[in-house]
Amino acid sequence: MSQRASRGFWHAIGQRLSASRSKKGRERLPVVVCGLEYAHYRLLIHFARSTRYRALAVVDDYPWHHGTQVEGVRVYYPSEVPSLVERYSVAAVVYCHEDDLAVFADETREGLAARGVPFVRLVPGTVDIDAELTSRLTP
Repeated sequence: MSQRASRGFWHAIGQRLSASRSKKGRERLPVVVCGLEYAHYRLLIHFARSTRYRALAVVDDYPWHHGTQVEGVRVYYPSEVPSLVERYSVAAVVYCHEDDLAVFADETREGLAARGVPFVRLVPGTVDIDAELTSRLTP
């Protein structure tokens, strides 16, 4: 392929990507899912299809889960969440059960609250997840 044809090809690809991004509108907001049970898996599936939010990370404290991926989303330790918040401007930490938050040390929870990152309980299947999350994030 000639250099000119190659440039034309990559230019066309770039225009297609730009067009598809502009159709989607804004970037999806990153959220962290706390837990690895079936309900959390359903949240991951939802966020994979969502136009507003995307699952940036899953949090679990079992060492054998660390570094693995669930539905293409990496599993992190709870102590890594503040770093993810700083690097990726996480919109919220979402969870399904009250005991999901027990994996976080008190100082981690306080630090996230001080950074304005809310903990939002979502129960898959009972509400419109995107609408519920948006209502909890909007002051």
